[in-house]
This record gives sequence, C-alpha cells and structure tokens, in this order.
Amino acid sequence: MSNNNLYGSNFIEQQRKSGYKSTIYAMAEIVDNSVDAGATQVDIVIKIKSDRRGTRTSRVIDEILFLDNGKGMTLDRINGCLTFSSGEGRNDKRIGAFGVGLPNSSISVGRRVDVFSKDETDQWNHVFLDIDDQLSRSEPGYDPAVRKKPDLDSAVEISSGCRTIVRWSNLDLIDTSNYSILIRRINKLMGRIYRYKLGGGMKMYTAFYDESNANISESKSEVLPYDPMFLMEKKNYITEKIWAAAEGSDNETHGNHEILGVGLNAKEEFTSVFHYKKFVKGCKRNETNLSLFRPHEEYHDQEYKIEVGGKEYKFLMKASYANRSIRNPGVRSGGATKIGQELRKKMLGDRTDRIRSANIFFVRGGREIDFGNYGLYSVTTETNRFWTIEIHFDSDLDDLMGVSNVKQSVAFRATTKDEIDNVSAHRDAPTSVIRDRLFHKITHCIQNCIREMNKQLKDWSKEWQQYEQSFLSEIEGGSAVPTIEPAVIQVLPKSAPWSEEKIKDTVKRLKETFMDLPLDSIQRQVDLFSEGLTSTIVIYAPNQTNQLYELTHKKGTPYTIINTNHIYYEKIIHPLKSSVHLKQFAVCVEMLISAMAVEQNNLRNVNEEKYGRALDRYIRDLSSTLEEFIFDSHISVNIDEWEEKLAIQDFSES
Repeated sequence: MSNNNLYGSNFIEQQRKSGYKSTIYAMAEIVDNSVDAGATQVDIVIKIKSDRRGTRTSRVIDEILFLDNGKGMTLDRINGCLTFSSGEGRNDKRIGAFGVGLPNSSISVGRRVDVFSKDETDQWNHVFLDIDDQLSRSEPGYDPAVRKKPDLDSAVEISSGCRTIVRWSNLDLIDTSNYSILIRRINKLMGRIYRYKLGGGMKMYTAFYDESNANISESKSEVLPYDPMFLMEKKNYITEKIWAAAEGSDNETHGNHEILGVGLNAKEEFTSVFHYKKFVKGCKRNETNLSLFRPHEEYHDQEYKIEVGGKEYKFLMKASYANRSIRNPGVRSGGATKIGQELRKKMLGDRTDRIRSANIFFVRGGREIDFGNYGLYSVTTETNRFWTIEIHFDSDLDDLMGVSNVKQSVAFRATTKDEIDNVSAHRDAPTSVIRDRLFHKITHCIQNCIREMNKQLKDWSKEWQQYEQSFLSEIEGGSAVPTIEPAVIQVLPKSAPWSEEKIKDTVKRLKETFMDLPLDSIQRQVDLFSEGLTSTIVIYAPNQTNQLYELTHKKGTPYTIINTNHIYYEKIIHPLKSSVHLKQFAVCVEMLISAMAVEQNNLRNVNEEKYGRALDRYIRDLSSTLEEFIFDSHISVNIDEWEEKLAIQDFSES
C-alpha cells in the first residue's frame, strides 16, 4: 500500500545530485529540522565497520544517526516527512521552508533513510525511504508509518528525552569514508553554521562506535561554537588556543623581536604571551576567554532600511575587528603567529579539512546561509583577516536574497551605483530591480565598514612599528642601524691590516661625518676593514643625492655609502634586513652593490681620467632608473606577507 505519491521512480535517482556542497551541508538539513522542532540537544553518531580488501582491513563509515530531543512528530507529520515539498512554510524563527530538506539531504548521501519519532502519545512511529525499494515498485511511494521502536545497536544510548531519530545507511555518495575526518569536519563546520544556536544554549555532540565497542561515551565530543567575529566569551573554538598562546606554550617572537623579546635586552611587550594573556585575564582556564575582536561602534547591530516601490526592506549588519594586541601581539606581523594563522583560516578556510570560509557571512534565523568575499576585499592582504562582517535578514527577504532551497547560498553580488542610477524603482518594479537596489545598499554599507576597520587596523600597525623602532634604537650596539651582513664579509676581497692609531683616527673622522650613527656601529665597520675582511668600509647612511650608493676616498681609504634615503633601500633593502628570516636575501643585494663598488674602485685605479666621470654618470643613471622602476611599478617587499608564509612553513615542519 502506498500513502504518498512521488514524482516517479527514476526521479529520486536523478534528485540525488541536488547541489549540496558537501556531506556536512547535507547533514545540516537534518539539524535544521531538529532546531525547528525546538531541540536543545542533537547527537550525531557515526557507526563504523571493518572493510577488508585483499590483505588490508580498514574501518569505514557504515551509518550516520541523528538523535534530538525536540517535540517529535505527529503521525500525520511523520507520514509526510519524506514527501518532497511537504514543509511547514517559512517564518523568521524557522530555518526551513521548502519541505525538501529531510528527503533531499538523505538521498544525496545514502540510498536509505529511516525516521523514528515519538508522537503526542509518546509512542514511536517509523517510516523509511529506500531508493532500491522505490526502483522495484510498480507505483512510486513509500509505506505509511508503523508503530515501531528504534532498532538501533546496543552501543547507541537513547536518552529518555530523545524524540526523533534519523538514520542514514547504504552511504554510497558520502564524500569521505574516514570517520575521524568526518567528525573533525562536523565539529568545525557545524560549529560555525550553528554558532548562534550553540552559543544560545543548544548542545551538539558527535560520537562513533563499531561492533567491538559497546560504549560510545568515551568517543563523545561536544561541537563548540565557532564565532568568526571572535566576540564570544563562553567556551568556543578559539578558547583553548588563546589559553595555550597566553600560557607560553606558543610564546613567539618574529623579526626584530627576536632581538627585543629575548636576551639581556628582553622587553615583555615584544613577546606574544604578554599580549595574549590579556584575553584570559579573570577567565576560567580553557572554559572562557575575553573577546579577541571588538564590535565596530557604528556598524555593529546596526539596522539598515531601504524603500523600493512603496515597500520597506531591512537587514541587520554586525561588524567586528581585532583588538590592538591581536593585530600586533608583540610582533610586527600578527598574522604570522599561531593565533594569526587561525584568523587566516577564518578568512580563507581550512584546506586540510576542505572547509571554505571568508570574512563576509549571511545569516538567516541564527543560521549561516552563505559566505564569500564578493570582490569587496583582497584575500592576499593580511590586514583583511582581522575583521569580520555579518549580514542578518529575516524570512521576508528570502526571495530577494535568493536563498537556495538547500539553504547554503544567497544570490548576493556586489552592486555599484552605476548599475541602479538609470533604473526606475516604481511600485510595480520587477524583482531584479528591487534586488539590485537592495544589493547596492548592502554593498555600500559593507564597503564603508571595511574602509573604516582597515584604517584603524593599519593605524595601529604603524603605531606599533614606531614603538618598536624607538626601542630598537636604544639597544646597545645600535641594532636600528643596518650593517653589512656577515656572509658578504666572507666573500669580499681582503685589504691589508691597519694599525691601532689609524683605526682610532678613522673611527673619529667617520663619527664626525656621520654623527647620527652609533659609535660602536662605526667601530664595527672599521674593524672589519682594518682586519682585512672587506675592501671598502661599508656604511648605511642617508644621502641627499639620488644615488643608491657612492664610493668615496678619504686619506686613501675607500668607503661604500649605501643611501638610506633611496627608494630601493626603503622598499627593498630595509624590509629584508628588518626580518631575521629574510636577511639572507639582503646578503645578495649587498654583495651586488659591494661588488659594483669594488669594481668601480679598480677601474678608477687603472685610469681615473678615462673611467671616473663615466662611472659616476653610470651610477647616477642606474640609481635614477631603479627609482623610476620601483615607483612606477609600486614594487616593495611585503614583510608581513613573507613572515606569514615562512611562519606557515615553520608550523607545518614542527
């Protein structure tokens, strides 16, 4: 007997590829039903089995079960739960609306779904949909619900509060057969999709078992909310990570901070622990933390309205950006720390678990629907990972926002003013016109908000660099003043040793000439030359000429003065020398300049009259062309980006 007509036996097979991004998004449809049923706890249990192929045995996923303590289903409701387009309609509180979630998501992963639910009399009812069974029927449909208790393995504990169980089996389209990978993805992505539900008191757990494991309690883990705005203070995804950073297990220094943060000159402000511990002060260890980000006062919880064709539409924006000590936690590149890498994942996603992410999220009914950059910011710019924007909307915008029937996308696109200027928005304006005007309003708000947050973040970064530089200049040895790299010293031609008297005289003369240079820095360069380790005395100093460097002679001693005012120094050499990781590249530059200066000196010695003026003109032209090339092409070394990349490599190796 059949109680519900379907579209045809072959329709179900074709319907299986219905556009879910992944198994996790299909699973979210079942959780949506639990949320709509008022569940305060959802358990996702993975049953695994041994799969023997040849001499190799592996454990693969056999079934997936969803258990919730919602209100359950009446007999009429369970009889319709597997019928396509038999939903309860939409409203601001319900996440679902299309009536295809349970059957659609189930068949997109497996060939059979069983549903058990308690009715108003507290009796269990059961209904199922089996694709192979449908293909063998002469008339499409599924059997009416029968009184039946869940026939689950003894390892699965059915609590007294459980009222609905959904079981997926014959999982031929699941995107991973590895249960540990699936659970890890569930914990991460479900925690983000349902962050507001989980943060509001709903609990979600994952567990796994096999035939040899009669107790799943040991494998049970809680799905923690993942708040990409980093405003949550109760236990969430970032809590244990910020505690680890604050307690010193990940105490980090980068670049110049390896000078400032360690050793005799150590300053606590130049270590990450000093800054990260601010976010656990007064909190319960690994249970709570303070907000890593701060709400943008003007744009957070701000409602925006737009009137088109005599009707008013509204949406809510939430915006947050990193606190000062997260943006620059004792290091110039906050993105290079392990916490910074977590913020990178917030913006770019997690490649390991194939979870995508972004900075702009669309939220409906407390549930994430979509995310992206929408061409509104660059994902390669480190500063952008330090802010997040959410757009919240209600059911009245579902059609305009283009919410998909699988609730994992919206139709939003960045819309410019030019696109709507010449289009009339009269009362009977088509949906496309109304949508464009709504999208332009959202685009405008997002762009303004991003601009303000990035300005504040960049200002903080500049202030930090100035603070850093002020301390570098105080350190003994004048670390703020660049000196030639040791690797260059090893390969340069050697000169004859000097007497003590000549060394003192040269140091004194250079100090009088370069008064801003620390005495010990000058002494070090003269010592290198006097010991025969260099063929010129290399000095970094400002020069008002446009030349990158110049070779001068005083009392027969050659000097290579690298101009710190030249754009090549500012954009290339200085950034390289300011990073411990990148100094090796500065060596190459210094070797080239020093070699040119040495050869210039040799040619002068051969024939000053013949080569002198020509060499001077060549250096001037070279410096000028180099300046134009860098200026016109906007070329510079992005230390933050390279520190980040090298830090990623360091982390992966460790």
